[in-house]
Order: sequence, then C-alpha cells, then structure tokens
Amino acid sequence: MKPEHHSRKDDAHEHNNLEQNGQPNQAKVTLSPDADRKYFPPMENASASTGVWLLIAVVTMLFFLFSVAYRIRMTLNDWQPLGEPWQLSISTAMLVMSCVAMHLSCRKAALLPSIHACRALLNLAVFFTLGFVGAQLWAWQHLLALNYSVGGNPANSFFYLLTGLHGLHVLGGLVALAIAVYHAVRRRSDSLYPSLNLCTRYWHFLLFVWLFLLGLLRFT
Repeated sequence: MKPEHHSRKDDAHEHNNLEQNGQPNQAKVTLSPDADRKYFPPMENASASTGVWLLIAVVTMLFFLFSVAYRIRMTLNDWQPLGEPWQLSISTAMLVMSCVAMHLSCRKAALLPSIHACRALLNLAVFFTLGFVGAQLWAWQHLLALNYSVGGNPANSFFYLLTGLHGLHVLGGLVALAIAVYHAVRRRSDSLYPSLNLCTRYWHFLLFVWLFLLGLLRFT
C-alpha cells in the first residue's frame, strides 16, 4: 500500500508542476471544440475591412465622376444615343446570380469554416461571374458587328468605357476571391469566413454599380 500511495503523490506533484510551468495538461487537450458550445465565426481583420471600404469609396468616386462627364457630354450636338444591346439583360442576370451564390457561400462558411462545405457555391459564383464577363464581351462583339465602333460616336465611347471599367473591377474581384480560396486550401480555415465576407461585400457593391450604370445608359 505504501508504494502505491507514494506513486499517487508523485503523480499529483508532477501535475502541479506542469500547471505552474504554464504547460497544458494532456488531460485537458481536445481534438474538437465542445459540442454544446455555440460556434462563433472569426471576426474579420479591421485593417482589411477598412481597406475594402476605402476601395469602395474610391471606385464610387471614379464612377461618379465618369457619370457626371457622361451627363455633360450628352448635351452637345454631336451626341447620338446608342441603343443598349440585349445581351446586357443576360449580364445583369449573371451578376445577380453570382452575388446570390457569394452570399450563400459566405453564410455557409460562417456555420462551417471549411472550403469543402462551400466549394459548390463558390464554383457557381465564379461561373456566373465569368458568364457576366462573357456576356459583356458578347455585347461588344454585337455592337462592333453593327458598326458601332469606339470612336464612331461619343455615346459609343462612353458605353465601352463604363462597361469595360466595370468589367475590370469584376475581374479584380475574381483575383481577390482566388487568393482567399488559396489561403483556405492551405489549411487556414479560420481565414475563410472573413475573406468571403469581404469578397461578398465587394460583389454586392459591383452589382449596385452595374445597376446604376445600366439605368444611366438606358434612361439617358
């Protein structure tokens, strides 16, 4: 009985030394979080969020200035209104579905921070976004086939300028999304939800800008 009692005292003494030295107790280490504990997704980086808001502000001012120039230029006598190609309706539908897919993927990442859980939705978002760009190129090809060149009329020039500038920002969003997915694949799952949240915010902004440009071109 004495050796057993002495062994228990040694074990307790070793346990206390581990706690005093700041080392974790092996009995407390778990491979998964508590099942009864509510999951809270990681908060987004404050500097990254501020950077996205600054980018949105700069892009907003850019399109605002071009819109003012558009309104001023259309009052001159050489302005000939350009009929919008029907492919713009396809572009709008593609961008709306892309935003919906991004929003759903962000919500799923908030519940389960795994790239595998939202891979299908991300693939849909990329597919619809590329479809938007393809529909834009189709619209340009349609106008060029009708001999509406860039330098043929100021209205033509503004159409190509505004839609092309918006398309470049859409492609830039795809690059940011690819970087976010790359970090998630590299087993940094905690960065998935904050990155998708920022990308979703930017996607919604691009949809708002596109609807504004569509109204500007159609009703003027």
